[in-house]
Amino acid sequence: MTPRAAASTATPPGPSPLEASLAEALGAVAIERVAGVLPSSGRAVAVPGYVRRERVWRGELPPNFGAVPNKLAFTHEGAARYPELIVVQLLEAAGWEAAWRKNWKTEAYWREIGVEVEPSPLALAIIEQVSRQAGHAPPWDIVAWRGRELRLLTSRTGGGQRMGAYLASWLDAALRMGIPLGCFAIVEHRSDRRRASRARAHS
Repeated sequence: MTPRAAASTATPPGPSPLEASLAEALGAVAIERVAGVLPSSGRAVAVPGYVRRERVWRGELPPNFGAVPNKLAFTHEGAARYPELIVVQLLEAAGWEAAWRKNWKTEAYWREIGVEVEPSPLALAIIEQVSRQAGHAPPWDIVAWRGRELRLLTSRTGGGQRMGAYLASWLDAALRMGIPLGCFAIVEHRSDRRRASRARAHS
């Protein structure tokens, strides 16, 4: 796995085979570049942003969804799912093992709400070492592993094309420790709720 080039004003390159494979696994409708600045050096970098189209869940949520505070649920395969767990399910279907790191109350890795899974020892060791170097827990909160391959992702529903300082600082520590930039990605969930909000704003 080799790091992607820093963001530039030139025409961006097409997706690498690794990016194209992950885009297919995630059901992405587009791959965008999400730019950020590494705080230790001021260097600009970009990670792939995999764009998914989602439908907001309109029905009543199952009782166990109350275990997750203040989350928007989407419709996936006819059921309500939180965005991070949609990503986990898609990665599992593509042959990865994956988990969402939940960080409220007690830390745990979930493959479903309340269903814990233990990431591989290698993945856990990398996360622990980088977190120690960064000085804070990983905001890249979806971990996927397959043999010695590792992917760290974060999912967001608010849009935007910039990488926040919290993500950038942990990424910075990881890169300085030799973790390839190609291990990181953002999944952006664009939903009908956002389109409806824009329509109301312009009416």
